[in-house]
Amino acid sequence: DKIIKKGKQLFLKTGCGKCHLPKVTTGLNLEKKLYFLNNQTIQPYTDLLLHDMGEGLAEFTNEGNANGNEWRTAPLWGLGLIEKVNGSLRLLHDGRARSIEEAIIWHGGEAEKSRNKFINMPKHKRKLLISFLKSL
Repeated sequence: DKIIKKGKQLFLKTGCGKCHLPKVTTGLNLEKKLYFLNNQTIQPYTDLLLHDMGEGLAEFTNEGNANGNEWRTAPLWGLGLIEKVNGSLRLLHDGRARSIEEAIIWHGGEAEKSRNKFINMPKHKRKLLISFLKSL
């Protein structure tokens, strides 16, 4: 779909794909019964790492080695089905975002540049990017 492809290009152009990695290859699993998981390419749209998300999302508590500003990059695969499955759309670690746009706007810290690129896009381009995310 041309709309989805254009949206994906915008997703990558804004830098969202630096943390929400489109493709990841699994490692080597030494358990013989799970051998089929070795070296598989998956598309979770995450790096599963902690990132500083800024003061706006801070909890001001530590959890393990993570400080209050640090959050694990949420996988985006299945994003387009959340509302259908759950009956509502509540995003981010605490469910404060009620739309994909809102979740993006809450990004700060390491993601601030990407958020600002999204905010400053013309409306039609923001819609393309959101259409891409809803296709996941």
